[in-house]
Amino acid sequence: MSEFNRTELCRGVNFTGIIDDRFKRNRIGVALITPLDKKTAAANALLSCVLTRSCKKYPDFTSFSRKLDSLYSAAIYPLVRKIGDYQAVVISVSGIEDKYAYDGQSVSEQLSELLCSVLFEPNLTDGRFNEEDVEQERRQLLEDIDAEFNEKRTYAINRCIENMCQGEPFSIGRCGSREDVESLSSEDIYNAWKNLIDNSRVEITMLGSTDPEKSIEKFRSFFKPRTCELPSDSITKTAGEEVRRITETDELSQSKLVMGFRCKKPEGSKESVENTLMGIILGGIPTSKLFLNVREKQSLCYYCAARVDNEKGILLIDSGVESENIEKTEAAVLRQIEEMKKGNITEEELHFAKLALKNAFISSTDSLAALQSFYISRANMKEKLSPREASALVDDITSEKITMLARQIELDTVYTLKGQTEAE
Repeated sequence: MSEFNRTELCRGVNFTGIIDDRFKRNRIGVALITPLDKKTAAANALLSCVLTRSCKKYPDFTSFSRKLDSLYSAAIYPLVRKIGDYQAVVISVSGIEDKYAYDGQSVSEQLSELLCSVLFEPNLTDGRFNEEDVEQERRQLLEDIDAEFNEKRTYAINRCIENMCQGEPFSIGRCGSREDVESLSSEDIYNAWKNLIDNSRVEITMLGSTDPEKSIEKFRSFFKPRTCELPSDSITKTAGEEVRRITETDELSQSKLVMGFRCKKPEGSKESVENTLMGIILGGIPTSKLFLNVREKQSLCYYCAARVDNEKGILLIDSGVESENIEKTEAAVLRQIEEMKKGNITEEELHFAKLALKNAFISSTDSLAALQSFYISRANMKEKLSPREASALVDDITSEKITMLARQIELDTVYTLKGQTEAE
């Protein structure tokens, strides 16, 4: 059983307490939400990693780790993600519930205090972060960026987004570019820290069965009202008059085809659920149109999946194909979208898509990390729903509604990463 309560601590700083008594641990996270900007994206990403290594009170990795161990093996995690045209820098701590601690110790309060120390009292010397910490985390971040580059499916999706959203913040990678990370100085990271602490919109989440009041007071004592203009909504565009086409080559045995569509950006949580269901019917499960008709019946691709980004109002369909089947696959995908626009959605397709979406919502409550991710991903939505409330909306969605949404899908960009053997 879970419920959530949302409190505004001060202007631009919100606290969401999710009460759930099924876990023996709790999880407290602070998401600093700021506009995506090429000048700051890489610095914010590297900063998140550096902050979780130490703080002023525990100025080295050893003493910091010892403090976490003293709190019943607590852990701290950095995370950077995109939410539409915004970047969310998330620092989370996790430890045992207070009721399992000895002598009535309030572990959650101490974790909240440690989290505030990490954010507001970092390990600085003359206004600079520790150089060794910076270099170690820079190497790790570069490895993560290289891993995304080497995973060609991810790379192709990112390249499609870059081209489709040229001139829009959404085109920027969640961690910036490799070149930006390599060029960062300690001064850049310090400036990123000051900007995030002073100007970002803050979403704090606390998950578990412990009373959040002590943590709320701790955060209230650190965070001050935001005086800047707070992040609002993402840029939305319609598809261009002509489809943008980009083809690149690489030494691959399997080509990658990514089709970027503009679709309706949801105005509320209900429309967001409807949009997500549309994507599942199109290409989210084994009974979807793309899987059954493009992959299975026509055998045109190795995989064919659709995903909707509700914060941005775009639909991406990506496939792994043989080079000679690229054009056939694109045509087959467009035919399935036309079928949806005509209202050709079977009861079976709708039924299994609803089951999959409801299961996805309910499954997000199975772990603290997944539950936190659910709320952070919806941080910019005006109407806040729990996973169970979102799941309850699914049953009332009709095929007619899905057809209406499908009619607003417009092809914008086609990106192809064409496979090429060494001999070729």
